[in-house]
Amino acid sequence: MTRAGTGSQVSPGAVSAPASRADTCIRAAAGVTVAGLAGIAGAISYSHMQELAAAHGETGWQAHAFPLSVDGIEVVASLVLLADRRLGRRSGWLPWAALAAGTTASLAANVAAAGAGPVGR
Repeated sequence: MTRAGTGSQVSPGAVSAPASRADTCIRAAAGVTVAGLAGIAGAISYSHMQELAAAHGETGWQAHAFPLSVDGIEVVASLVLLADRRLGRRSGWLPWAALAAGTTASLAANVAAAGAGPVGR
């Protein structure tokens, strides 16, 4: 592995130099931006799935629970996969299946609730 821009070798377990203040600010700005964009996308996805549930007869808390349950599957599966990766464990099939099922359900619900035009789809 080479250190970016230097061509010098870095061993896999080596500790890198402390980040500069500019690096820290860039990472913070990137993190805030990603969190903001994820929040916007999540809110839109939530409203699409809630509208879909309401259009199919679910009312009250059930209409609001639908998007939470679908996205909750994805969040839990992602956290299990991340924890396994950090511990150096091999993940089993269940978190991968849950992530695939949650993602598929979320995508299908958002497409079903979207407008009929090409921008909506």
